[in-house]
Amino acid sequence: MIADASSKPAERRWQGLSVSEGLVLGRVLRIHRGTKHVYPARIEVGDVAREIKRFREAVDQAKTQLLAIKDRAANLMGQDHAYIFDAHLLMLEDRKLSEEIENFITRKRANAEWAVKVLGDRLLSVYAEIKDDYLRERGSDIEDVIHRVLEALSGERPAYLDLVEEAVIVSEDLLPSAVAELDLGHARAIVTDAGGWTSHTAIIARGLGIPAMVGLEDLCQHARTGDGIVVDSYNSEVVLHPSNATIAQCLAEIQRRAGARPAAPASGTGIALTSDGLQVRLRANVELPAEFAGVSKYGALGIGLYRSEFLLAQPGVMLSEEKQYRAYSEVAELAGENGAVVRLFDLGGDKGGDSVADSERNPALGLRAIRFCLLNETVLRTQVRAIIRAAAKGQLDIVLPMVADVSDVMRAREIITQERAKLEKENEDCGPVRVGAMIEVPSAVFTAEKIARVVDFFELGTNDLVQYVLAVDRSNDKVADWFRSLHPAVLESISRTLKAARDAAIPAIVCGEMASTPAYAVVLVGLGATDLSMTPSSIPRVTRVLNGIDSRDAVAIATECLACATADEVEEIVRERFLARWPQLFPPRTLPAKKTQQRVDHMQDRER
Repeated sequence: MIADASSKPAERRWQGLSVSEGLVLGRVLRIHRGTKHVYPARIEVGDVAREIKRFREAVDQAKTQLLAIKDRAANLMGQDHAYIFDAHLLMLEDRKLSEEIENFITRKRANAEWAVKVLGDRLLSVYAEIKDDYLRERGSDIEDVIHRVLEALSGERPAYLDLVEEAVIVSEDLLPSAVAELDLGHARAIVTDAGGWTSHTAIIARGLGIPAMVGLEDLCQHARTGDGIVVDSYNSEVVLHPSNATIAQCLAEIQRRAGARPAAPASGTGIALTSDGLQVRLRANVELPAEFAGVSKYGALGIGLYRSEFLLAQPGVMLSEEKQYRAYSEVAELAGENGAVVRLFDLGGDKGGDSVADSERNPALGLRAIRFCLLNETVLRTQVRAIIRAAAKGQLDIVLPMVADVSDVMRAREIITQERAKLEKENEDCGPVRVGAMIEVPSAVFTAEKIARVVDFFELGTNDLVQYVLAVDRSNDKVADWFRSLHPAVLESISRTLKAARDAAIPAIVCGEMASTPAYAVVLVGLGATDLSMTPSSIPRVTRVLNGIDSRDAVAIATECLACATADEVEEIVRERFLARWPQLFPPRTLPAKKTQQRVDHMQDRER
């Protein structure tokens, strides 16, 4: 409980990105582990060897610490989460990076601290420009390793933080090793100013099963240890210094949810059944080992999308066929008889070059995804061989990312056929693999009928589809108000693609945030979707909602939405119709808010 206080500061609210759901009332534990202050010092020629020795000893010390942290993470959260620190260890063992730092010390006659800082900042600047959310957020790994080496050079070693009460951890950007070093026995939630869905802090929070929100911008600046705080990641909101009324409302909602929480579905269900008898398959989107347990826990009908980019923990280092084969075999066994869809590496643009000079001016529209794979056939052929071999362990399918037209599919299928023939000639065990196309760019939508004739299934990637149809960078906060999943053009694109799949008698899986959001999932069903793939933890709530609707009502509402001219009109119809038909399923705060009001609220928050 948060104590009453007559002098309590005024209540303040922040909106952020929910990365692990929950609702908690607690007190702030503010953690600050900012970049160390490092200054250049010119050393004598005779001291260069000693400085290099200092650097190497610091690296060894950092390795020892990381191994201990990895063990701690494994004990706290399981082996599936400890893998995060393997990437940190690989960076410390990267001879190329170490040689660059040692050469800098020699050439510039610089102290080791300055060399580590300069080379580390160069790497961080490269990662800051990457458009892909997952790869950009790997910059936190680099920052973590730099910080640890600098601590070792300075002789500092922070002690573990023991939480003495039910604490909400608040930080600007909590580095993964800092999370693992905390005593999380009493942690109620984690909130950070920075970060995204794929940040390691988010992954760890989901693994621990505690609420987490990121992207709060300046919450840490205003929060102090001991302050009262409410974290409502169901509604993507944090309340600092909550009023008595807010506290009472929060406690009532916690009690209500505790009483209404549905039991997790039994393993292997994965089917939602609307009241009029329509079956909707619910599959899982996964990319990280930490998410694997959720496939069976939440009853997913196999894996609808496996994002294989996770395998590339070291930028510029491609995994061997054998290592990829082992990874895909694990996915095949995890998915079971319902199978898994493996997306080919979505690489390229500023992710494919080995230096800053190789980066592209506009990577989202550049040499990426299937274009990159077709131009780098060795990468494509290695991955295809590994998938075909792993398919002998269980059902695996291949989906081609960012397909623009039929020619992309035909060229890729030719390579897949060639590699299968080679494997059979080599007497390797192979399994059947279907080939599908990701429909996520306008050209693929406009030629969906033609693409459907040359693939075995469609996969609609709604996150990129919205981005490309509306020409809105989904990672750019400045244009966030223009990213509208319920825009009529987006709905028309989905409807047209689903019709093309039905006409060609091929399956169509819809994945992305739209499938994970109950209200949007209903609209998707109304547009004709019967196969959704989502974050595993979203499956219970989407199941509950779809079980409670009549699909014919969803079709009627979706038809109305398709006739609208603006996203505002669509969202208004969704609010009104959903509240009228299914008030028990959709409390007002779970439905799209009016964008005009959101803009006003956002401006007022900034003015305060």
